Amino acid sequence: MTLLIEFTVIFLLMAGVWLFRDPRKAKAGNMSAASALLFAMISILYVHRIVDIATVVIVLAIGATIGYAVAKAVDMTNIPAMVALQNGAGGAAACLVSLVELMRGGHTIDPVGMAAGVIGLSVGSLTFSGSMAAGAKLAGKIRQTPQILPAHSGLIRLNSALILIVGAAPFIFPAGSVFFYLALILLSAVFGVLFSIRIGGADMPVLISFLNAMTGLGAALCGMAIGNRMLIIFGAVVAASGSILTYLMCKAMNRSMAGVFTTYHKQSKPFGAAETEKAFAGQSDAGEADSPGSENAFEKAVDIIDDARNVVIIPGYGMALAKAQKEVSELGKKLVLLGKDVQYAVHPVAGRMPGHMNVLLAEAGVDYDMLVEMEAVNPDFPDTDLALIVGACDVVNPSAIETEGTPISGMPILTAHQAKHVICCNFDTRPGYSGVENPLYANENTTMLPGDAGETIRQLLKAVSGGESGTAVRDFNAEASESLACAKNVVIIPGYGMALSKAQFKVVELASILSDRGVSVKYAIHPVAGRMPGHMNVILAEADVKYDDLLEMDDVNPLFKDTDVALVVGACDVVNPSAIETEGTPISGMPILAAYDAKTIIICNLDEKPGYSGVSNPLYENPKTVMLLDDARASVSALISSLKERG
Repeated sequence: MTLLIEFTVIFLLMAGVWLFRDPRKAKAGNMSAASALLFAMISILYVHRIVDIATVVIVLAIGATIGYAVAKAVDMTNIPAMVALQNGAGGAAACLVSLVELMRGGHTIDPVGMAAGVIGLSVGSLTFSGSMAAGAKLAGKIRQTPQILPAHSGLIRLNSALILIVGAAPFIFPAGSVFFYLALILLSAVFGVLFSIRIGGADMPVLISFLNAMTGLGAALCGMAIGNRMLIIFGAVVAASGSILTYLMCKAMNRSMAGVFTTYHKQSKPFGAAETEKAFAGQSDAGEADSPGSENAFEKAVDIIDDARNVVIIPGYGMALAKAQKEVSELGKKLVLLGKDVQYAVHPVAGRMPGHMNVLLAEAGVDYDMLVEMEAVNPDFPDTDLALIVGACDVVNPSAIETEGTPISGMPILTAHQAKHVICCNFDTRPGYSGVENPLYANENTTMLPGDAGETIRQLLKAVSGGESGTAVRDFNAEASESLACAKNVVIIPGYGMALSKAQFKVVELASILSDRGVSVKYAIHPVAGRMPGHMNVILAEADVKYDDLLEMDDVNPLFKDTDVALVVGACDVVNPSAIETEGTPISGMPILAAYDAKTIIICNLDEKPGYSGVSNPLYENPKTVMLLDDARASVSALISSLKERG
């Protein structure tokens, strides 16, 4: 029974880690990993025959209540600080459990367990104190720049030597082991603080991922001390994944781990300050009409956005501080509706922890397919009409590749400065977290819109129309007609809206026209489409659709990736990606028709309101989607007329 539980726990944990590879499945991965922890707890209670579990239940209830309250209260801006706090809590737990086991005298039986306990004591303590220091920086409780004490490196070396001496002492003088354990905890805590406070700027994501690895190592050592296989496995997985993430963060910054943790930059004035100030002073002396923050600058920015054909949006920590992610998402969607090619460029170390920007954008409903990595987008910047920067500084700072001797020198950046136009929606022109001035702000192709990023984006949302500067508003009818005219295969997806508008005969007429043009036309029927089983089948049969042209969900879903056009007529829930991407909705877990995989999606629905389930459909905002909002019969009739005109 014990082995069965352990294998179940290991399987759930590994499944959770595997699901983390895909952002769309990350929530399921979280649930799987959480379930693994639940089963692990049950295993502990079972193995140790803990029958009177009142104390356990009370402690769990207290912890769960506190955890839930913190999770509800913390917004995305403070998530990095909370992650640091959680890292610290894990380190403290490993330290305390190791201490209890050592004090119980288990080490007299198992020298390996004693060694693991002593090392776990030190690792857990330094992880706790280091995480608290990092969390204080991230929360703005202490200065976020590197804090360098006199003879800082010497203090770290001295502290390290004392830790080694005191850690070895219990093996030589067991009688005074309690004193040595407490001294080791204190020395390790001091080491954690000394280690973390001198790390700042762009190195913070590296520190966070490193502390995460240390928490896992502490847990694994703790498992060795108490002889718990599952704790060793859990800790080893966290330690390994955290180490890999630390390596990837260092690689993204073109830095070595030793370089991040052992070097620091001391400066009295931000790098490049004089040059940047001189550049702005020159603009002012010349009487530049579109100086930062001016009305003309805003009008110029609107004109640039209206004229741009392709836009790359670059989010940064300033977007998180301004809580502007939803406004940014809305602006991106509006630009897509205006026919522009929109992408989001996310730097690996943007924000204050790995994946910070990805989580923010996902929270705001940005389609993951619109996110591009640095290596993929950088070659395209010279041909990009507009790079729209929202609260980012260090990750777009040309000094990283142009100036030596700065904290970010050699760090790969998003080369936004190469775009034809740059609009920067930052709070001000001060340096970013690294303390390095950004010459991008003074470039001729840069338009500065200083101020609260959320308010700036809201103003742009109101001002950008797509028509005032000669840019045509996206013509959905023309796009739909063109897509059908060029299609080689079409899958029609009927829904209850087709029945309400009695559009089935028009749908069949459209299918007939397409077939005469040599287009392969099939109908995809979801098992629960309509209001009763077989509803759509009956309606289509009434319109003389051949039964062989009707495909069931399991048969048609693999075909969508090679489908030129998915034509949705009055359907919503049965093609709603939320069913497989979002938990906790009335349709979560329901299989759907994978229309989102088609090259083009044409939707002939009355409006964009949710379907029968009440769940909003993100398919409507997909860049590949062409929306024809009207009575379904009228929309299909318009498509028929358009195709007939083409001949």
